[in-house]
Amino acid sequence: MMVAAADVLFLVVIAVGLSLVGLSWVLRMTDSLGVTALRAFAVVFGAGVAATGVVGLVARDPEPLVQPLWAQIGFFFWAVSVVPWFLFALAYTGRYTDPTRRVVAGLWLPFVVPFANFVWLNAGGSPSGVLNALSSVVFIYGLSLAVFGALLVLQATRSYVHLSVWDGLGLTATPVLVVLALNSTGNLQQSALILAPLVYAFALVAGTAALWAVVVRRSALNRPPAVERIGRRAIARQTDDLVFIVDADGLIVECNSAAVGTLPTTRDAMLAAPASEFLGADTRTLRDRETVTVDTVAGERQYDPQVSTLGDDPLGAVLSLRDVTERQLREQRLAVLNRVLRHNLRNKLDVIKSHAEVLDGEEHPATITDTADELDRLGNEARRIDRFLSASSTAEVDLAEAMTRARDAVTGEYPEITVSLDSPVDAVVTTNREALEAALESAVENAFSYADSAVEITAERYEDGCTVLISDDGSGIPELELRSLDSGTETPLQHGTGLGLWQLKWAVTTIGGDLTIETTDGTTVQFTVPDRP
Repeated sequence: MMVAAADVLFLVVIAVGLSLVGLSWVLRMTDSLGVTALRAFAVVFGAGVAATGVVGLVARDPEPLVQPLWAQIGFFFWAVSVVPWFLFALAYTGRYTDPTRRVVAGLWLPFVVPFANFVWLNAGGSPSGVLNALSSVVFIYGLSLAVFGALLVLQATRSYVHLSVWDGLGLTATPVLVVLALNSTGNLQQSALILAPLVYAFALVAGTAALWAVVVRRSALNRPPAVERIGRRAIARQTDDLVFIVDADGLIVECNSAAVGTLPTTRDAMLAAPASEFLGADTRTLRDRETVTVDTVAGERQYDPQVSTLGDDPLGAVLSLRDVTERQLREQRLAVLNRVLRHNLRNKLDVIKSHAEVLDGEEHPATITDTADELDRLGNEARRIDRFLSASSTAEVDLAEAMTRARDAVTGEYPEITVSLDSPVDAVVTTNREALEAALESAVENAFSYADSAVEITAERYEDGCTVLISDDGSGIPELELRSLDSGTETPLQHGTGLGLWQLKWAVTTIGGDLTIETTDGTTVQFTVPDRP
């Protein structure tokens, strides 16, 4: 009865071995990091498992004190397969993705010792203390590969969002469980001959079923954690920011390639040197600075420093410096131009208008005065755009009241235009007030300027805000101005007549809304006003 039960167990072992070989065939359809190594593991280990089952059926040794032949063969195939398993774990987690043949051969080389010992003993040779000792060392080496690879995969389950703990256990169970079962065969046989194949078969079934479950789900293999690790290395290599790691004394212990290529020194000169020597300030000062001037190979540049502490009890810090030289120059340029626009342009226009008023005649003074007024209005629009683009605060705005003010601001200039205004009772939104009012005024003024006889201003409430529609029955906005707006820039051959439409577009973008302009029958401007509580 005991022999029959053992036969059933070894038949199960053969079936599991064949399923592992079949698993390799299924994996051929998966193109992911480490899958080639995992297929090699499945083929080699599966063939070895099937071989142990066959040997267990036909060549069972009844002596309980001697490790059975099938277990010895199982050890050999496990040792051969643990190398591709380890390479799979390295590639799958992004540690080492492109092993050379020399590396693979070097990992396999130590297993020559237990194989030679296996052949020697089964050929009738007497036991060798040296070979046995070396075989034990190699076994520990192989077990280390299996365990270390499993730890890498299980560690990835903690940080990588697409890999669950169950997936990690499924990938690592087979090589670890089986070697533990094989290692216990000698002791188990002393208790009962059936125990060793029973434990071995159970470990195989459990580990292989878990591995099959992971492969069938596919998500764990199609989204390897190597993406996260390789991506982090790519960020460090490809970012233009200067990144330094400093210890508690402010000495540089590591830096990225951008820092080496930007500073007029070498990596060796930076390592173990104070960061202040190259950045002009120590870690504490950098934390409080908005910008810092750094001497680079391209001359002095302005950087925005960010300091991140390492550890709760600070071991050091990560210093990240972003080049903001161009941004600062742009901000300075805009500030100067805005000041010139606000003061100098207005003063010059006042001079032009005052001189035009004392000129003789009617046509030329009026033309000069009107043109000066248009320039003044253009300057006011530019200043207003600058204000709402710079504003970051939000406030509650009654959309109905804002629409009424925008209408009242222009109706006096167009008494012949009929206006209808309709808005919901609950039209209070939290948004950038300056930008919303600028959007309404631009759209309403545009509608009145192109309308033949009527303008409609309406608002509709939706779940997260309001939609504003402003329509007129005129000829529509000229195609040239719309093309300029759509292209996102103005060129010498394609430009609008002012800033009205640009103010509308930028204002809607500032409040986070969507803008559409239809010119089929007249012009209909529609934009959303999201509620930003």
